[in-house]
Amino acid sequence: MKDQIERFKELSDTLKGLSEKKIRLEEQYKSKKQALSDLVKEIRDAGYDPRKLGDVIKEKEESLTKDIKSFEENLQEVSSKLAEIEGA
Repeated sequence: MKDQIERFKELSDTLKGLSEKKIRLEEQYKSKKQALSDLVKEIRDAGYDPRKLGDVIKEKEESLTKDIKSFEENLQEVSSKLAEIEGA
Protein backbone atom coordinates (compact mmCIF):
# COMPACT_ATOMS: atom_id res chain seq x y z
CA MET A 1 0.00 0.00 0.00
CA LYS A 2 2.87 2.36 0.82
CA ASP A 3 4.33 1.80 -2.65
CA GLN A 4 1.04 2.71 -4.22
CA ILE A 5 0.84 5.93 -2.21
CA GLU A 6 4.39 6.87 -3.25
CA ARG A 7 3.60 6.04 -6.86
CA PHE A 8 0.44 8.15 -6.68
CA LYS A 9 2.44 11.10 -5.28
CA GLU A 10 5.01 10.75 -8.08
CA LEU A 11 2.27 10.65 -10.69
CA SER A 12 0.56 13.67 -9.10
CA ASP A 13 3.85 15.60 -9.15
CA THR A 14 4.39 14.62 -12.78
CA LEU A 15 0.86 15.75 -13.63
CA LYS A 16 1.43 19.07 -11.89
CA GLY A 17 4.72 19.60 -13.77
CA LEU A 18 3.12 18.74 -17.09
CA SER A 19 0.18 21.03 -16.38
CA GLU A 20 2.56 23.92 -15.65
CA LYS A 21 4.52 23.13 -18.81
CA LYS A 22 1.28 23.09 -20.82
CA ILE A 23 0.32 26.50 -19.44
CA ARG A 24 3.75 27.94 -20.35
CA LEU A 25 3.51 26.49 -23.87
CA GLU A 26 0.02 27.89 -24.32
CA GLU A 27 1.26 31.34 -23.27
CA GLN A 28 4.21 31.09 -25.65
CA TYR A 29 1.82 30.08 -28.43
CA LYS A 30 -0.45 33.05 -27.72
CA SER A 31 2.54 35.38 -27.67
CA LYS A 32 3.94 34.04 -30.97
CA LYS A 33 0.50 34.16 -32.56
CA GLN A 34 0.08 37.79 -31.49
CA ALA A 35 3.55 38.65 -32.82
CA LEU A 36 2.66 37.04 -36.14
CA SER A 37 -0.63 38.94 -36.30
CA ASP A 38 1.21 42.19 -35.57
CA LEU A 39 3.75 41.44 -38.30
CA VAL A 40 1.04 40.63 -40.85
CA LYS A 41 -0.73 43.88 -39.93
CA GLU A 42 2.51 45.83 -40.31
CA ILE A 43 3.10 44.27 -43.75
CA ARG A 44 -0.45 45.07 -44.84
CA ASP A 45 -0.18 48.62 -43.48
CA ALA A 46 2.94 49.04 -45.62
CA GLY A 47 0.79 48.20 -48.64
CA TYR A 48 1.99 44.65 -49.30
CA ASP A 49 0.20 41.32 -49.48
CA PRO A 50 1.87 38.97 -46.96
CA ARG A 51 1.25 36.01 -49.28
CA LYS A 52 3.18 37.69 -52.10
CA LEU A 53 6.26 38.84 -50.19
CA GLY A 54 8.52 36.56 -52.24
CA ASP A 55 7.49 38.36 -55.41
CA VAL A 56 7.89 41.76 -53.78
CA ILE A 57 11.37 40.87 -52.52
CA LYS A 58 12.40 39.64 -55.96
CA GLU A 59 11.05 42.83 -57.56
CA LYS A 60 12.88 45.03 -55.04
CA GLU A 61 16.13 43.10 -55.53
CA GLU A 62 15.89 43.53 -59.31
CA SER A 63 15.19 47.24 -58.89
CA LEU A 64 18.14 47.62 -56.52
CA THR A 65 20.45 45.76 -58.91
CA LYS A 66 19.32 48.02 -61.75
CA ASP A 67 19.88 51.15 -59.66
CA ILE A 68 23.35 50.00 -58.60
CA LYS A 69 24.31 49.28 -62.20
CA SER A 70 23.06 52.70 -63.30
CA PHE A 71 24.95 54.38 -60.45
CA GLU A 72 28.11 52.50 -61.38
CA GLU A 73 27.79 53.57 -65.03
CA ASN A 74 27.27 57.21 -64.01
CA LEU A 75 30.23 57.03 -61.68
CA GLN A 76 32.45 55.63 -64.43
CA GLU A 77 31.27 58.35 -66.82
CA VAL A 78 32.05 61.09 -64.30
CA SER A 79 35.40 59.52 -63.54
CA SER A 80 36.39 59.37 -67.20
CA LYS A 81 35.29 62.99 -67.79
CA LEU A 82 37.33 64.12 -64.79
CA ALA A 83 40.31 62.18 -66.14
CA GLU A 84 39.91 63.98 -69.51
CA ILE A 85 39.79 67.37 -67.78
CA GLU A 86 42.89 66.59 -65.71
CA GLY A 87 44.73 65.36 -68.82
CA ALA A 88 43.97 68.42 -70.88
